[in-house]
Amino acid sequence: MARQGIIPRVFGWVHPKRRTPLVAIVFTSGIAFVLIACIGDLTHLAATTVSLLLLAFTLVNISVLVLRKDKVKHKHFQVPSWLPIFGTVTCVGLVIFKATEDPKVMLIAAGLLAVGVLFWFINRWYHGRIRQFDTKQLETFSA
Repeated sequence: MARQGIIPRVFGWVHPKRRTPLVAIVFTSGIAFVLIACIGDLTHLAATTVSLLLLAFTLVNISVLVLRKDKVKHKHFQVPSWLPIFGTVTCVGLVIFKATEDPKVMLIAAGLLAVGVLFWFINRWYHGRIRQFDTKQLETFSA
């Protein structure tokens, strides 16, 4: 993602000897510590993670159904339709169960999703400005 410019390039730096993304690991660990400090309960944070993962799995199962409509010329694996439908229903059911069991987890998840959407909009705005700047710069050089 750093190579594509989606996140700052510093997160793509890899330690020359260990070949690990050191800056990204430190940053991610920092976010985890901040979340633990703000939420105060590791159990709620773990339950929030589970809920967000179930949401991601729900979207993946729906995507499988949507992508089935795309026609491709090569032979590929196809899963029976009932399987992603069953996966979607199961994941949604588990999220609903988690929401009724502990509503605070859903509030935390909604807050984290809101922060993620905010960062997405900031990223889109920033890259739009960069592309606009690059286009203007290109016009200046070609004139």
